[in-house]
Amino acid sequence: MKRFVFNFVLFLICVFFLISITACKEEQKVQNELAVGNWVHVKNRTYILLILNPKGEWQSSIRIADASSKIVEAKGNAKGMWYIEKEQMIFTVTESDIEDVWEKNATIFFDIIELTETLIRLKDESGRIWVWGPTTSRKSGASEDDLTSVIPMGVVAVNLNKNRSNDKDRYLCLNLNLILKELMPGQKMPPIHPKAREAAIIFFSSLVFNDVKDFDRIKQQIVKLMDVLNPYLDGFVKEISIEHVLVATEIDKVEEFIIEHDLTNEPVSEAGEEGKEGSEGK
Repeated sequence: MKRFVFNFVLFLICVFFLISITACKEEQKVQNELAVGNWVHVKNRTYILLILNPKGEWQSSIRIADASSKIVEAKGNAKGMWYIEKEQMIFTVTESDIEDVWEKNATIFFDIIELTETLIRLKDESGRIWVWGPTTSRKSGASEDDLTSVIPMGVVAVNLNKNRSNDKDRYLCLNLNLILKELMPGQKMPPIHPKAREAAIIFFSSLVFNDVKDFDRIKQQIVKLMDVLNPYLDGFVKEISIEHVLVATEIDKVEEFIIEHDLTNEPVSEAGEEGKEGSEGK
């Protein structure tokens, strides 16, 4: 009898352990999906851009704004690998010429304070709080009625896949709008599934240069993208329009594209950010 009780208790412990591991892995997967995209950290007139892709690669650069808030100067670039583990976002830095932010060959650990579709708040090892917002934002002055048939998807910037490991890096940048089918009277527009943007990033990341080397081929991929996105919008996508497109071999061109077409003109307020840093310590 005692042996049966012991085995039963051991069985329950194993079950609870497996459940907790599964829950942790699922949470980590959700966090990874939320983190993928283009982000910006704003401090005074300094913009730190951060691109996280679903392959676990990241790239970052610093841009400086002049007194008119026009971003005119690039300070440097960095890149490496990222992953999430045990409520931490971890960056390994393989290349960097902005070592005051990203030290070359370093592994940097950030505690995740908040991670949503619209906000990343991280605490570094010194206690400083880093607030990142998405570069994609709703165009100013647009009303809800203006967005019922056309939904700005914003900029999607990805590393293109390679046929061979020694092929040069190439990047695809698009500024897209989703054009929806007409709604019947009384019919409401379906909400955009939070994974729709991630699905678009994964789709474009799977393409190689030959798939997008001219505009006709890019339009063919956009037709395929409709099939990818429609399950997330109940089949309401009628068309996807391309406002701007760029295929580049230099990350600087990608950053310029993001700044020109997607970077918000209303950055995180410095006072609010300082308040958060002060409340949680430096």
